[in-house]
Amino acid sequence: MRYVLYARKSTEDENRQVRSIDDQIRDCQKLAHDLGLNVVEVIRESKSAKRPGQRPLFTKMLEDIEAKKYDAILCWHPDRLCRNMLEGGQIINMLDEGVLKDIRFHSHQFSNDANGKMLLGMLFVFSKQYSDDLSDKVNRGVQGNLAEGKSSGTPKWGYDRSEITGLYEPNQFLDAIKEAWRMRADGESLETVLEYVNAQNVHRITKNPQKQRVVRMMKSTLSNMFHDPFYYGMLVQSGQTVDLREIMPNFQPITDKDTYDKVQAIGYGRVRGMADQKRATFYPLHGFVYCAVCGSDRHMVVGKNRTGSGKYVLSYRCNNPDCTRKPRSLRAKHIFNSIYERLERLELSDEAYKRYSTELEGMTEQKIIAIRQDIISKRGALAHITKEITDRSLSIARLPESSPAYKPNMQALEELTIRQATLEGEIKKQEEKIAEPAKIKLSKDDFLNLVKTAADKMRAGSAVEKDTLCRILFLNLRVDNKKVVVYHWREPFATLVKATEVRSGGGGWS
Repeated sequence: MRYVLYARKSTEDENRQVRSIDDQIRDCQKLAHDLGLNVVEVIRESKSAKRPGQRPLFTKMLEDIEAKKYDAILCWHPDRLCRNMLEGGQIINMLDEGVLKDIRFHSHQFSNDANGKMLLGMLFVFSKQYSDDLSDKVNRGVQGNLAEGKSSGTPKWGYDRSEITGLYEPNQFLDAIKEAWRMRADGESLETVLEYVNAQNVHRITKNPQKQRVVRMMKSTLSNMFHDPFYYGMLVQSGQTVDLREIMPNFQPITDKDTYDKVQAIGYGRVRGMADQKRATFYPLHGFVYCAVCGSDRHMVVGKNRTGSGKYVLSYRCNNPDCTRKPRSLRAKHIFNSIYERLERLELSDEAYKRYSTELEGMTEQKIIAIRQDIISKRGALAHITKEITDRSLSIARLPESSPAYKPNMQALEELTIRQATLEGEIKKQEEKIAEPAKIKLSKDDFLNLVKTAADKMRAGSAVEKDTLCRILFLNLRVDNKKVVVYHWREPFATLVKATEVRSGGGGWS
């Protein structure tokens, strides 16, 4: 019989209780040698088995057994094979039907008969109970720690987490981060603030002693920091929002609520002060396209170039002096043609939807945390805009209609009111998603229809519509001398694409 050796270890496992993948393989190979088993392939997987559908290599292994590529499984322990009842039942059913002819474990004896399958089912139950109990204990620990102001994950900029107390403590970069918040509140651009923090040598060092490296801020990092309510004292994590100022008397927030609100209003759109302010020329995908030839972290410059015939065309140019790109510019039509072709190649099937649903369920907690932070950020922007509406209304009330300042202030007030209504609508939608987490996930009909029409909509759209749709679908694009070669998708589209590629065996696109 042809055995496939399956070894698994996830980040949820406790290091002291579960052997490493290499140890599992070594023990199983020794058993195979002693028993004369024919091992034709070794599968290594670093995924949790708590929920079904989370392990692509495990799923592929069962499909290969169905296709008669393998006859039997060799595994270190039953809990390496399964920790949920759906996949456990699937394995036992395959034994019943004779598709799976044998299972051998290093740590347990299994016989392929009624008693053996009953014992195997019980071991799967015990594995599930252990996994569920461990999860409950971890959740209780996290909730208790948060109530005390302790959190997990990467420390916030300007702070270290005490190894003794687990609480946030200011580090040597606290003053630089304070200044960064002040600069942003005064209207400085992200690029200017980023130059400042890098000039102050703001960085953190990863904890892994084997791969220790220095991490510095990027523009996206800075943008995320300016939306994080932690910096005025509100910690959002694991479904909880904790006011650190109340539970930690010694906590030093970097900014205050008013400044935070002001920064959020900047982030959600500045309001023009004068009606006759000159509008900047709109270029689609500005700050969105990057060069794949040199890999620069600076976006390509977009603008109109004159061709040899005298015609002006929209192009993207890499200004990195070390770049070997020839020619320096790429016409916009080539980028958009690549996008149309990419969208047309996506085939979203029922199977892809199942994979998408399963993967998204595991991400729900992280999405809810992100939505909670987004709600706080939008509420901050709304509070600042509401205050500005009140102040501007009082100012206008003191002006005669003949005053030169009357009309510009009325137009600014109108724009503020529109922005206020927009934010209120966005907050309401986000709050509905938290009340009903299922709304985070696309319905099956929405899923299947989503990308089928995207290419046609983008072709027919205006420059603004093309730009908007691209920013909904992608984080950014990277182009070579001829076309787009790398697509960094936004969620949930990243999960959709991944689900499609797992099914098709693809993966050449990111």
